[in-house]
Amino acid sequence: MVPAKLSRRPARGVSVRSSRAAGWAFASAARAGLLAMAAAIVAGGQVAGPAPSARLGVIRCSATAATPLVRIEGTAELVGDVVLTCHNAEPSVGFEPKGFVDVDIGLSLNVAVANRSGFGLGPDVSDAVLVVNGKNCAVPGPGRTFGSCGPEGGGAQDPMPGRLDATLPHSLRWSGVALPIPGAAIGGEGGDGEPVADCSGRYGVPGGCHPTTTTVRLTNIRANAAELGAPGGQASGAVAVQASISIRAADATVLLEDGMVRVAEAASGMVASAALVDADRLCSHGETVAEVTIAEGFASAFKDAARPTFHPGNPGWDEGYYPFSQSSGAPAVASTATRVSIALSGLPSGVQVTVPAAVLCSSPEGLHSLALGFVAGASADGTGGAVIPWRAGTRTLADGRSSHAVAVYEVTRTETVVQEECRIPIRFAPADPTTKPTSGSSVTVSANLAPSGTAAPARSSTVLQRFVAPKRQVPTAVRLIGCGTTLFFPFVTNRTNFDTAIVISNTSADPLGTRHQSGRCTLRYHSAGAESQDGLSAQAAIELEAGDQLAFTLSSGNAERGIDPIADFQGYLVTQCDFQHAQGFAFVTEQVNGAAILAQGYLAEILSEPRLAASSADAR
Repeated sequence: MVPAKLSRRPARGVSVRSSRAAGWAFASAARAGLLAMAAAIVAGGQVAGPAPSARLGVIRCSATAATPLVRIEGTAELVGDVVLTCHNAEPSVGFEPKGFVDVDIGLSLNVAVANRSGFGLGPDVSDAVLVVNGKNCAVPGPGRTFGSCGPEGGGAQDPMPGRLDATLPHSLRWSGVALPIPGAAIGGEGGDGEPVADCSGRYGVPGGCHPTTTTVRLTNIRANAAELGAPGGQASGAVAVQASISIRAADATVLLEDGMVRVAEAASGMVASAALVDADRLCSHGETVAEVTIAEGFASAFKDAARPTFHPGNPGWDEGYYPFSQSSGAPAVASTATRVSIALSGLPSGVQVTVPAAVLCSSPEGLHSLALGFVAGASADGTGGAVIPWRAGTRTLADGRSSHAVAVYEVTRTETVVQEECRIPIRFAPADPTTKPTSGSSVTVSANLAPSGTAAPARSSTVLQRFVAPKRQVPTAVRLIGCGTTLFFPFVTNRTNFDTAIVISNTSADPLGTRHQSGRCTLRYHSAGAESQDGLSAQAAIELEAGDQLAFTLSSGNAERGIDPIADFQGYLVTQCDFQHAQGFAFVTEQVNGAAILAQGYLAEILSEPRLAASSADAR
């Protein structure tokens, strides 16, 4: 507080010279203190913070976490690291010679923990790792161990794997963690130096004192995000993966201020749809192509095997697991790239299905950053097999004798900052080129992330990343349209004085660019009692080329085109032509003494017509 008025005169009994000397002494002492504090900060690599203390007081901790986007279809998604930051406040208890306190740390998720376990260290030892004060240079063992692995050791324990509890599938626990007392002397199990009575100015020095801030990182935690309920599309939004943290100490006061953190946001990893590119091509060329479109739900949903391997304290949001090899010293397990499984069902007999061996995809931004490779030998759930070498060409999924087929692709290249999509062509063609394709079949197309499995993967050292199909997502259906047209003539007659003229036209020849088709037409007459008349219920016409017409009357037929006359008939006519774009016209007349006294014409009703692919799921 600054006085209201400063006197320029020295105090009584104090000379001006002595007053100045005292001021210089005070200033010198202040400068020396500042220099000493700066030296301590530089030596310890610390920024200004709580004062160091060699005494155990109340250790207060707070929890923070990274919040990455994860795939809600995934049953073993890597969530964000949880970091506990602790300070030693209100020192009032006696000196703690060990330099740390024993604590138990627990973590519970709002979904099941999906970490692997085993590794020869015990069935409940997982690959979720606790790292104290950044000491992540040692291979974790089944329990608490101390070792010296560089200056960052500083008396902190080695990385420690978390343990699973079969009765609490949502939880991980670390028991007997050596929590360094912030600012206290290093000693005890650390073995890096004898405890000292005073840590002032020496904190952060290996062999001397712990840093004034203790950090505990819980890393490589995997969650069964599919338990949140995989939505059916991108519009469903993200769902939070929550973690609840607890710390308990028997011989000290350790308080966690806020133990509830959000460790991930789960959203759709992929949205898929399918549609025929050219519906008419099946009839005009004997083949057709459907495009299956797969799109990332968010930019980092697809991952390739070239991503770096995961290490504790250095999260990369990839598919790798921390290495738990105690004897061989093998490097970390390689990342597992994302796979996509495309399943086809309802394939008609005689249809061959082929897909490309490799697909180079274009993102909405025009970048060719996403590439897929066909996995040869993969099982129906997308496991096993190997990506064939990158080359052009196709792979046959069905040879005409199976009603279902599966294609599995693996992401061989991706860009994590771009939301990508890919269009995979699927070719349908007759297995026998001399035959026409089976018409009118509806093929169901289902595309999902792979490997696929149940929502609760088994905990083992060999479990692979698995995905479940999104709920409420209806598989896309593509219709291999019938290469034909059915014409319905509701009234035809040649009784008494009436007669009916019929004209059938193949209109696939036009100036609009329609592809030409040809085929035969079969005429079937229907009426009460007409079905039993030999040669009356069905008559086959000769083949009609594009632009050709078939004309006849019921009373006279058309001998040149193979149509026989039909006597005394009244009913309706159904004509089936095995080409598209058939049209029909009927003209009914009544004649008396050779003169028409009544006439009426009408167009035949088209009972079946070409349709574009029908999609039951929207891609966006």
